[in-house]
Amino acid sequence: MLGELIHSVLVFLEGLVYWGIMLGLMLEVIPSEIVLSYAGYLVSTGSITFWGAVAFGTIGGVIAQLFIYWIGRYGGRPVLERYGKYI
Repeated sequence: MLGELIHSVLVFLEGLVYWGIMLGLMLEVIPSEIVLSYAGYLVSTGSITFWGAVAFGTIGGVIAQLFIYWIGRYGGRPVLERYGKYI
């Protein structure tokens, strides 16, 4: 069941190509190692370019970390106390 979910997410990301790599890294629905491995596979088959994968992967990773930083910076302890059990 989990394998089917991961497969369906990866097929969806393949349709989005570069934007899918960025979204996959931003949302952390599945581990980033799987998204990056799949991006490497797409590069090896010639579906996408190496530098495009690097650029969109970097942008997605940075945006994900900025989001977490902003939560800590502007929400602080009240957000952690209120929603910490979900993290």
